[in-house]
Amino acid sequence: MTADDLNQIVTRRDLERLYERLINDIGKVISNNLNTKEFFSPKEFSETTGLKYSTVVHYCNTGRLKARQDRPGGTWSIHVSELERFAYEANENVG
Repeated sequence: MTADDLNQIVTRRDLERLYERLINDIGKVISNNLNTKEFFSPKEFSETTGLKYSTVVHYCNTGRLKARQDRPGGTWSIHVSELERFAYEANENVG
């Protein structure tokens, strides 16, 4: 398949618009959640950001997300500031 064939299916601009819309939608959801919650479960973080649940848990286990457990093996609690950082890093990766 050539580049011209692909352009007939979807253009780069189409993908850029979709990406911008997704970033804006994520920003709105994050903004709404910032006003109501201090901590998120991995499931809530996953639903808010679009990351897979297993990826969120992996990031918690490896320290890529700043999270805490009340007891070893317990449920993770992810601070709302991690949503802000996630949104910031997503915007940085646009350019």
